[in-house]
Amino acid sequence: MKPNAPASTETYASAYTRLASIAEKLRSTGATANLDSIVDDLRAARAAHAICKARLDAIRREVDAEVEAAGEVAQ
Repeated sequence: MKPNAPASTETYASAYTRLASIAEKLRSTGATANLDSIVDDLRAARAAHAICKARLDAIRREVDAEVEAAGEVAQ
């Protein structure tokens, strides 16, 4: 596992899919949402978001390092 990555083996793609699914569920149910599951959905969404953000941050650092190693200025 890479440094600063969340303690999870879930991939970016599966976390993103889970996050998108939760967002669609909340968006489509609107006022008829199951109030008993909203907190659980929000917790799951927050966890999926953390995985996605950590992976994007790690990729950004890797790309910056590659650009710097190539002698280019990262913007």
